[in-house]
Amino acid sequence: MELSRPEFILLRDYIHSICGIAISDNKAYLVQQRLEPLALALGCRNFSEYYQKITKNPLPIFQEQIINAITTNETSFFRDAHPFVTFKEHILPRLAEVIRERKTRQYPRKGPKVRVWSAGSSTGQEPYSLAMLIQEFTEANLHLSISRGDFGILATDISSRVLAKAMAGEYKKAEMKRGLSSERVAMYFKKGKKDWLINSSIRSMIEFRQINLIRPFTIVGGMDVIFCRNVLIYFDNEIKTNILKQFYNMLSSDGILILGATENVYAITDKFESVRYGDTLLYQKK
Repeated sequence: MELSRPEFILLRDYIHSICGIAISDNKAYLVQQRLEPLALALGCRNFSEYYQKITKNPLPIFQEQIINAITTNETSFFRDAHPFVTFKEHILPRLAEVIRERKTRQYPRKGPKVRVWSAGSSTGQEPYSLAMLIQEFTEANLHLSISRGDFGILATDISSRVLAKAMAGEYKKAEMKRGLSSERVAMYFKKGKKDWLINSSIRSMIEFRQINLIRPFTIVGGMDVIFCRNVLIYFDNEIKTNILKQFYNMLSSDGILILGATENVYAITDKFESVRYGDTLLYQKK
């Protein structure tokens, strides 16, 4: 099924309207490759028919199918390594102090005392990696009188397909080999009939929710750390500005934002200042 230039423009703009992803002019092949199976499944003879069907009868399932097909979900456990080193060595000790301070307040909040958000969590490797580090930190620092229950982890993605996989916590052998040591495999996973299943104790530390970042999302509540790595690259500056504004409003006064290696806030917002820790660039509220 061929995708004409006019059809590409219609579908590209429609995709942008439902999920904010900005598709460049040289990515027509991507739209054709990923949406053709959806068009054929609806009995469409061409992409014009497909566009008419999904826009004249805008069922949520149509949007869901397109989002699941068009989003890129590249991830791995402890991806890029250095942000997790920074989380372990620099951020977790700071969060421990925040927890201890918040516990001394006259009316301490119930449940988690600090919250960490993995925005764009894909198939779950990032939030599970964070949960492992929190587990290891609390076990190594029993004298601080903090527990993993003092930490809340929110993992969100726009794709229902990858969220389902993340919530299941099942990974293939090839996925396990990307970023996990044999020690952590033994500690946190058990072998199923085909795949590896993460321990329920780690899975229970994470709340999974479907969030579309182009819609208002501050309702998820305040955060102390936001990981939003390799997500902003898919949006135009207007959407980036709106997302960063909401991040700013959600973060605590000494909260931390971590973006991907190729992402930054420069020329988008002046609400954050950057601080380098090792190879990781952290953003804090001014």
